[in-house]
Amino acid sequence: MLIVGAWQWPQYEAAFSAGLQENGVQIEKFELGPSFSGLAGKYQRTVPIPGPIMLRINQQLVDQVFSSRPDVVLFWRPTHIFPSSVSKISNWGIKTVSYNNDDPFGPQVHKLAPWHHQLLWYWYFKCLPRFDQNFFYRPVNCKEALQLGVKHAEVLLPYFLPWQDRTVELTEEERARFETDVVFVGHYEADGRVESIQALLQAGVRVRLWGGEYWSKQKFGDLFDQLQPINPAQGEDYAKALSGAKICLAFLSKLNRDTYTRRCFEIPACGRVMLSERTNDLMQLFKEDEEACFFSSSEELVEKVKWLLMNPVICEKIAVAGQQRVWADGHDVTSRAKKFLESLSGSQKY
Repeated sequence: MLIVGAWQWPQYEAAFSAGLQENGVQIEKFELGPSFSGLAGKYQRTVPIPGPIMLRINQQLVDQVFSSRPDVVLFWRPTHIFPSSVSKISNWGIKTVSYNNDDPFGPQVHKLAPWHHQLLWYWYFKCLPRFDQNFFYRPVNCKEALQLGVKHAEVLLPYFLPWQDRTVELTEEERARFETDVVFVGHYEADGRVESIQALLQAGVRVRLWGGEYWSKQKFGDLFDQLQPINPAQGEDYAKALSGAKICLAFLSKLNRDTYTRRCFEIPACGRVMLSERTNDLMQLFKEDEEACFFSSSEELVEKVKWLLMNPVICEKIAVAGQQRVWADGHDVTSRAKKFLESLSGSQKY
């Protein structure tokens, strides 16, 4: 299998590639990332207007496929691939498959995404009907893709990485850095998550926040000092940040119309209680207050946190049961890759 993608973030192409290899698949890479170097490359990555960079990418891809003749070409979030390239590859009898972890239809629906997202997905939409199979992160995208006349649309859920998302025994120095009652590790979005964190702080709950620069004093006002310092938690620090908390929050991106997220599998895999916004999908994946906990308002969030903190035995039981659930249901990357391979051979439609 040849995987075409940016190959920049370890949880995406590289991790899924490892899961496929565990299932006996030989992997070949086609990296788009190096093509977007310099100012021109940065602009071309953001706005895929046909030019020398895109022409070169597509020609190199076609040449590599013609030379190596893989059984399958998996296009990971293909925003810079021409429909003609997909057609050429298909005409050689090679199966073409797409996967998108983003919400490409979202910008057209809610109009809240940055302006360039309206252009980012232009070529992706042109290619979708030409792929033999298409996989999506969320069910709503399958329904939307079918309206474009795709041959196949199927959900491929996110996954956790066993080598990263695991219970970590913290050293004394690490406990001083990571221990807290409640933690959230993730990005800022104007979707109510700030108000939820503020409610916890005002209730006297110890909260740690790990993320980027968009978490600012402007967002939290006088409560901001209680959250300092706010830094990214990546690699090994991600599992440590989760393992250092009694309760781990999971907020769901409204821009991406998420009803679950990768974090919903990573937190239980680390052996911690997940406290997430309540959705029907998550309630089908986990038994409420037995394998995970949910909330639908800031008030319920505070109540649920206080209940868990006052009942450490219950808290531990939920954490253990949640960890068992994500393993039993095959939410690790190797099991997810196996399901993907089964779908390739079965071609089940959404």
